[in-house]
Amino acid sequence: MLSQLLPSHRRVQAPVSSSIATPSVTAPRCTCGGISYVTRSLAQRSAGRRSTVRTKAVSSVSTEQETDKEAFERRVKESQRVEERVKLIASSQEFHDELEQAGKKLVVLEIDSAQVCQTGLKEEAESHWKVDKADTIGPCQELKHLLQRTARDCPDVQFVHIDADETGGDQACKDLGVDVLPTLQFWREGKKLWEHRGILHLQQDLGEGVLWYGDTAAHGLRASEYVQDLRTRAEFERYIKGTDSKVLTVVDVSLESAAPCIRIFAAVLALARSFKGYANFARLLGDANSEGQEIMQQYNVKEVPCFLFFRDGKEVGRHYGSSRGDLIGQILQQQAALGIQPPPPPVRATRPRKVGR
Repeated sequence: MLSQLLPSHRRVQAPVSSSIATPSVTAPRCTCGGISYVTRSLAQRSAGRRSTVRTKAVSSVSTEQETDKEAFERRVKESQRVEERVKLIASSQEFHDELEQAGKKLVVLEIDSAQVCQTGLKEEAESHWKVDKADTIGPCQELKHLLQRTARDCPDVQFVHIDADETGGDQACKDLGVDVLPTLQFWREGKKLWEHRGILHLQQDLGEGVLWYGDTAAHGLRASEYVQDLRTRAEFERYIKGTDSKVLTVVDVSLESAAPCIRIFAAVLALARSFKGYANFARLLGDANSEGQEIMQQYNVKEVPCFLFFRDGKEVGRHYGSSRGDLIGQILQQQAALGIQPPPPPVRATRPRKVGR
């Protein structure tokens, strides 16, 4: 049955009553499941960090009288700690040793080259004749810092790097089935879960992949605190029957390696946080075990992601597709049918205004 499942890309239009104010839901910034999430460019994020460091340095000098030498030594130590979070290895054997040592932890492998930076598109070979090599390599030069920043924010994930230019790198690529550089691979317990090929959208897929397969979220939060994982039929039945009738129960039915499921999950997490007490969210991976497959067959789920809506243990609707806007619309429509108003948008802090004479 699972071989017939196709990731759903179609959009389901969901009419929303004009009398219902759509709540402000901000999708999380995906660094290690970051939950604040506006995706920013590398340059913008780098500038933001530089600003933060300067502010801290000024504060430190004013309170602790940190000398220039002490500030330099502190920054060196911080950089060393960040670099230590990404382990450099030279062969596929070393990588498999890392997998064994990681146990059940998520392992993210990044393979790149200082000489090659491919987009991953089919037109790759032809496009390389048309652009300057420096322009081609440029987008990949930030990869090291991107991986280190993500590793710094994700202490529960193991990050490993292979340099394809070094001795043994070419053989490691062959052993791991890598034919596009850079490539990201997500592994757990010796099994490759997902792969991203090429620099195009790599930053987004790194963050979303870590969020999907790992449980760590920004600010020390856990994704499972807001989106419950359902692994057995007993958990599924208990979940759909255990919610107040005024709270919509939403089950995200997905497949472990389906890209649309991975990419919508950050929005699901944001909705779960914003809709607390209005809608509850859980995730069921249909290909995780036989019980998940049976539930998908029982509910005739043939496309993913599929969002099943329950009230008092009974299915009251469903939504297919990875459009965050359409998903919000369907949830609002289900609740509006019973006259249940959505939670108010969060109050944003504003600067005090000066009162003139």
